[in-house]
Amino acid sequence: MERVKLLLHQHKHTYSDFEYYHLHIEKIENNKSKNPDIAIESCKSLIEGVSKSVLNRLDTTFDEKQAIKGRNFWSVQKFFGKALSKIAEHSEEFEASFIHSTGQIVNVISATRTDRGDISHGKSVPKLVESSPEFAEMVTNMTDLIVSYTLKYFFQIDTTDKDKLDYFPNDEENPNEDEEIIIKYNTYLDESQPDFPISTTSYSQLLYENDYDEYETRFYDEFLKTLQPDEDSDETEKEEPKVIVEVSNPTIEHLVKEFFADVFWTDERNAELTVFAEKENLKEAELKQVINFYLDEEKEPFPDSIKETMIDRPSLLEFRKIKKELTQKIIEFAKSLNNDTK
Repeated sequence: MERVKLLLHQHKHTYSDFEYYHLHIEKIENNKSKNPDIAIESCKSLIEGVSKSVLNRLDTTFDEKQAIKGRNFWSVQKFFGKALSKIAEHSEEFEASFIHSTGQIVNVISATRTDRGDISHGKSVPKLVESSPEFAEMVTNMTDLIVSYTLKYFFQIDTTDKDKLDYFPNDEENPNEDEEIIIKYNTYLDESQPDFPISTTSYSQLLYENDYDEYETRFYDEFLKTLQPDEDSDETEKEEPKVIVEVSNPTIEHLVKEFFADVFWTDERNAELTVFAEKENLKEAELKQVINFYLDEEKEPFPDSIKETMIDRPSLLEFRKIKKELTQKIIEFAKSLNNDTK
């Protein structure tokens, strides 16, 4: 899955929530030799998940909850086809007709998952039919090609609602709070280059005008952490003890430790998710991705992914004030879901 991993890495700042799909990739790569049907099932989940994420951003009429419920629920092939059509509306270079023809391959992957999948559709033992590692390898390679091509053109579309940073010079008159932060950031950049050789402009302005991506990346990843360096270090958080399952079979041990979203999200948990999202004014699909990441990785969600869950996007300064409290609320909610038997 090297193509998909590379694209996710290249766009991790703009689409940080897509980092979630590394979990699917890890399951695929860890199981294609030992547990081929789990790898194939994860390929299906990756294609379906990416398709839903594309539709959530490009199709204002798309209602994920309606698409997955009732007798008329969408197949993975329909999610995939709709996502491709939406990308084609934004890109003349996207080979929509050709990539649409791979929908039959997606359908076969989905059918194989239904017939042989070990997780979502529990199988009695002994299994009557099992996929071979060679078949799983082929499905993995096809999935890598299909998803990477889809993501390549999707990432070229400007779908983020993250406001582009404006450049404010040091002599800006009557700056507001957000503008003051940008002015401080420009000063921070300029002071990092004391021997900057051009006298007619500043380093910060040159960086903004010629390499905006780097300008934005350093702002979020570097500068914001300097404003309140002790903000997240007032209390040393203790790592929660991990549950250790003593088993003699390493394959079983690996499976026990894994988090499977398809199994976890029962109707009861989805109902609780809806209530929590409405109460906190959050986007349900993005919130679910954050919870999946936390339960699978046992790591605090990234700030950008927390911000993506918010329906009403705050200013930079406002987000810094509420980030810690909102993150903790989401973590506590995820723990409560995980501790209950639904």
